Amino acid sequence: MTKYYLEIKLISPLTSAAGEGRVGLVDTDIAFDDLGLPILPGRRLKGLWREAYADVVDAWKQCEKTPTPVDNIFGKPGQKPNDGSACFYIGNAELKDVMDSDAIKTWLEYLQFQGGHREAIILVDDVVDFYTTVRTQTAIDRRTGAAQENTLRLTRTLESGWVFRAPVHFNEPPNPQLKNALALSALALRYMGTARTRGLGKVQCCLIEENNGHINYLKPDLTQPELPSITGADTIHSPVAEVETIPSEQQPDEETTCDVNLNIDTATHVLRYRLTLKEPVVIPIADSDPNTVVTRQDIPGTHLWGAAAWHYLKDPEHTPKDSAFRHVFLDGGLRFLTAYPEVHDRNNLNDPEQRTIPIPHSIREIKDKSRQLLDFTESLDDQQKRKPKKRIGSRHTRIFANDLESTTVATVLNYHHTRDPKKRNIGRATEGVGSIFKYEAIVPGKSFQGVVLGTKNCLKNLKELLTDVNTIKLGRSQSAQYGLAEFSWIDDDPLEINKRIEWEGFIDMGREENTPPLLPDNQLIITTLSPVLSVNENGHPYASFPMHELVSMLELESKDKLKLTASYTRTEMLSGYSTHLRLPRQQHPAIAAGSVFVFKLEQELSEKGKKGLATLEQDGIGLRKGEGYGRIAVNRQHNLELTGEVEKPIEKTHVDKPSEKVPEEIQILLKGIVETRCKSAMEKDARHIADQLLKNNDIPNNTLSGRLRHFIQEDEDALALNLNELRKKPAEEKLQRCRIDKGGLTVFELPDQLSLFSLFMTAGDDPKKFTKNLIETHVKTIAIDCDDETKIEMVDSLLNERSWSMCKHFLDYLITALRRKS
Repeated sequence: MTKYYLEIKLISPLTSAAGEGRVGLVDTDIAFDDLGLPILPGRRLKGLWREAYADVVDAWKQCEKTPTPVDNIFGKPGQKPNDGSACFYIGNAELKDVMDSDAIKTWLEYLQFQGGHREAIILVDDVVDFYTTVRTQTAIDRRTGAAQENTLRLTRTLESGWVFRAPVHFNEPPNPQLKNALALSALALRYMGTARTRGLGKVQCCLIEENNGHINYLKPDLTQPELPSITGADTIHSPVAEVETIPSEQQPDEETTCDVNLNIDTATHVLRYRLTLKEPVVIPIADSDPNTVVTRQDIPGTHLWGAAAWHYLKDPEHTPKDSAFRHVFLDGGLRFLTAYPEVHDRNNLNDPEQRTIPIPHSIREIKDKSRQLLDFTESLDDQQKRKPKKRIGSRHTRIFANDLESTTVATVLNYHHTRDPKKRNIGRATEGVGSIFKYEAIVPGKSFQGVVLGTKNCLKNLKELLTDVNTIKLGRSQSAQYGLAEFSWIDDDPLEINKRIEWEGFIDMGREENTPPLLPDNQLIITTLSPVLSVNENGHPYASFPMHELVSMLELESKDKLKLTASYTRTEMLSGYSTHLRLPRQQHPAIAAGSVFVFKLEQELSEKGKKGLATLEQDGIGLRKGEGYGRIAVNRQHNLELTGEVEKPIEKTHVDKPSEKVPEEIQILLKGIVETRCKSAMEKDARHIADQLLKNNDIPNNTLSGRLRHFIQEDEDALALNLNELRKKPAEEKLQRCRIDKGGLTVFELPDQLSLFSLFMTAGDDPKKFTKNLIETHVKTIAIDCDDETKIEMVDSLLNERSWSMCKHFLDYLITALRRKS
């Protein structure tokens, strides 16, 4: 299989800003993942690549060529799939070494894991500091030539020399003209990031092709007298079938054809699927502010629904007018339920992952040290009723008898901005043109489990239809950085609906029969497992429980025979986007998942009415049930007896050591962290020495400090030579009078009493005396998983290669501290 990457080599330091700083550390930070590894966001790469191609287009036009329009390759917001949308997807760029070796991330997760059987060996900040440096800058007063007040800024930059690669996925196999155009525009991409006019951000880019492990750097064809033309947009763009009746929220990349004869009978079986996020995913909700897109924390079933419908219609023999298509995909013959986070059994990690459910809103936590849980659907004593309570912070759970285990979906805020397309030389949003906005996204790596309901044959045909589908795109901004997910089926064959269904989050509730039992005093508890949509008596959307459906299903004489005694609910606004219409879907108020309704029956149920309880769970309630809405659990919350128990987060209890041998890439990283920590300890000692000399009033003047700083700019031999050439009087005598007490210092193999002059002389004669103890101590602390031979090699290489660098840093920091004290 051929793979494509955009390779970026940093020629100068680069600040790929994250849009925010870290208070007390840096004002402008870079983008990095949760392990501390730097990344170049895909949306920025796509925008820069697009601008570079626009420059190429301008050059072609000067040569009277007719190049493919920019929008036909890179797309623009809101375009139809066959109307010139982006013909490829670009993800975040990661370090080439990280992409070449899975062991780096695996080992970093192991070394950074906190909790379990040991504390973290290294921190995220250690990894960030290894790849970056912090630059200081200030504004200068042009009149005085001095720094202005309150203008000091700290900017984190990636060091030059690192190589990044961003995966590029084409919707269709690219032809030579498209590869030629992208390869040429990649070479034209020479700057990125902030401060491009001030020495930062120079890069060298190239489009590469990998086939069976062989790397080919694609070079544009420039052998002709004129620039090659890439006319013919129809040969570049990937045509996609026009879907006039499907409100699909996304369009998959994979293509498969299958002669499917879908059945349209009542749902009797279930088929589970898994979505594992490979990139961040943004699934917008309606309650967002204008500059922030807030994401859902689950995956609506409409995404798989749209994928299945699109693949069905790709068969030339299938049309949207097919009766099977309309009934199965539009009228609810197949029901694609919401994919919720899946978790392992905390007590047995070898068991299959299980799908969670939304935490019922009737379960609250007492606001005291005990953090006990209460379920309002059960009988509470007066003391429990009086205690202040709060909602549980997590959203998804597995509920046992007397136990509740919760899980959270981690999200991240990413900053983006739009720019004036007519001013490509301005690399930022300007006043009046362009805007800054934020995307909240679910972090990659999280797995979600969903369910499809239907007949056995229908589900088999659905699985056959999506046999070749390995990835699908979810949510917003699917052409860059967001939306890529791995798709797989969990079940080999459909399961009967009474054996496995979406309310499996209620574990071991003591119910053996499929029919939900009636509770004492004819009580009925309904828990919503997905949003419920309904309309009022005039047909308008309304966030209210559809009582008439419940009365009809239970065959009650009238609504008066069913009384709502308590409810614990939330509401939300549901919306979406119709890709084929390029229009947002109508916003619909809904009862949120996890809402709980307690009813009392004033009439004995008939046998048919009792069977209706089981039908409620199988069929759901409300509108748009084919899209996964209206799923409920009946009488599943009774006798939870959560009182006296606390919420237990579902999390890893340990991380196994990846392998016996520590990879070379991790050894290099560990050595870099050792050096950084040594420098930090030496800075602390430098401050201690400066405080001593200030106390004794022995600080050298600024002139002498400036000469010392000049001496250490060269190697250690030049430092010793320059110190020997100092005039005996008064320079050396001043430095000899600056006495240092070794007490309180931790890093040096030096006499207890020494002068500032002997300190600098020792650094020039034998810098290893400053660093040996430090290096050995930190190697022993950090490289605990390395064998003795590796540890010795790490110490030796650091002593031989980095001792003078550490000493030079220490002496320079000491001089700065002395000048500040002077």
